Amino acid sequence: MNGTTDEIFKLPKRVTLAETIADSVARAIATGILNPDERVTEVALADRIGVSRAPIREALKILHAQGIVTADSSRGFRVAAFDEATIEKVLEVRLSLEAILLRDAVLHWRQFDPAATELNVPIARMHEAAVNGDRAGSLEADLSFHKAIAVASHNQIVATLWSAIARHVMIIFSMRQYRADDLFSVVRHHEMFRDFIREQIRCDADPVALRKELENHLLQVSRMQQSQVV
Repeated sequence: MNGTTDEIFKLPKRVTLAETIADSVARAIATGILNPDERVTEVALADRIGVSRAPIREALKILHAQGIVTADSSRGFRVAAFDEATIEKVLEVRLSLEAILLRDAVLHWRQFDPAATELNVPIARMHEAAVNGDRAGSLEADLSFHKAIAVASHNQIVATLWSAIARHVMIIFSMRQYRADDLFSVVRHHEMFRDFIREQIRCDADPVALRKELENHLLQVSRMQQSQVV
């Protein structure tokens, strides 16, 4: 192979600085450090994070392409305000993707890890966050739980699509209607779902039952709050 061909087949870096910064900005939005419609500039973020403006610029381009920030009239950006229609679309896509990932993860765990031990680490992190009253840590551990399912699925195509909406999910599930005030209830909620997954590993899992329980898991808090209002 010549040098040009070798360059094509070079392995990409796992996570670029721009992607890491984009994650940090998404976390800042999810935790209320940055609010909807708040202006976000390269200079302010560079000063706050302590990096040059180049990776900040790339991170904002990534977030803009994903609809997490919007273009500002002064050539900057503003934090997007997620309306109900956008939230419904993201949740619909998430459910569809995670139903496939869960189905494939159950098949993988049935063969290699019937206890689905990979789910224990994020649950332990949720418990630690609950003890410390760390809402942001609880939210990140929640996302890690579902990422563990994506990784265990070994379905790279669907996992990649899921990763593309992970930042949206973090922001949406930080909103009041999707957030449990009791962080220990978040732990119990995920322990129950892990136990359900283990049962499905032991038996001949029904994809319809998997999807239904997944939907109950993802929307439990919002449904409980809606019932209380009614």
